[in-house]
Amino acid sequence: KPLCLKCPAVQSISWYAPARDRFPRLTMIPALLQRSGLSRENVMDTPPHDANAREIPSKVLVTGAGGRTGCIVVRKLLELGVGPAKQFSKVRAMVRSQESAERVSRAVGGLMGVETVIGDLTSKGSLDEAFRGMDAVVVCTSAQPRLCKVSLAKTIAMQVVTLGHVVGRPEFWFDEGLGPEQIDWLGQKAQFEAAEAAGVKHIVLVSSMCGTRPQHFLNTHMENLVLWKRKAECALVRSGVPYTIIHPGGLLPHSGGLGSSAEGRKRQLCVGVDDELLDDKAKAMVTREDLAEVCVRCLLEPAVSVGRSFDLGSWPEGEGTPFEGRVGELKALLETLGGRNATYREADAAFVALESRPERACLCF
Repeated sequence: KPLCLKCPAVQSISWYAPARDRFPRLTMIPALLQRSGLSRENVMDTPPHDANAREIPSKVLVTGAGGRTGCIVVRKLLELGVGPAKQFSKVRAMVRSQESAERVSRAVGGLMGVETVIGDLTSKGSLDEAFRGMDAVVVCTSAQPRLCKVSLAKTIAMQVVTLGHVVGRPEFWFDEGLGPEQIDWLGQKAQFEAAEAAGVKHIVLVSSMCGTRPQHFLNTHMENLVLWKRKAECALVRSGVPYTIIHPGGLLPHSGGLGSSAEGRKRQLCVGVDDELLDDKAKAMVTREDLAEVCVRCLLEPAVSVGRSFDLGSWPEGEGTPFEGRVGELKALLETLGGRNATYREADAAFVALESRPERACLCF
């Protein structure tokens, strides 16, 4: 049975630790790349952005709004005001079920103005209806891994018996039809197509770090979760729809919460590209509150955010100057990149996983 990542033992796992510390190199990857005629060195051509696509949106859709990050994004949009003479004329939240809709309602508290719709990523008609009339979309959809209790027990036992000298990793699975390929690749691609058809002017995509590291735990043990996300990012970049792509590191608080609220506006944020922040564990985490704040600032400052793809982390709480979402902070943050963006390669766009058990790390590009 699934545990949904809520066990305290799971919280101790450093999901975003450098892969080289935990997994041997997968020697089959270079050969597969060579056989397919693709290379990690072949940079993907990206279309230019519309220099005039800088209008602040009035009508915003949040997909995956029932998730932990999506709920916060909706709340922050409502806090800015919805209605005549307000920041937004409409905020729409797309969820998968009535249960998720109720979760959004609880998350926004007494804030008024959200329009909740139930949508299905596999239904074109459902997406077209949800996207119709929207100026901008914040995409927060993601496949949800479930933890195998038996594998967790084995992992804990191994750590106890070896006094912590051998660190194992639990196994994960996904509900039928709701795995990374279906949700993070096909589902996101369907959203981008719906957005283009609806004339959406800006997509802010919440993705994840580890898209350049096939050997990372999130890929080897979670059905190539982030590699499918990276493939979807390539589709968005090529779509021609103005975009901003954010790769957060480990999200705080972890699943289960453990009594920690992980408040926003308490940490100095930092940005990078192509998973470089993973090499410094202290910077590879960010609160969901701060991530949502950055999403909203990207919508409000399109002149700064459109066409950018970057990793997002933070310094430990108490160090540096906290990000508070003021005008100009996002621009200053992104300027630290010196104009760099994530590099997308033809191998990322062409990724296809061999059909295998989740715990196997066989990849084919």
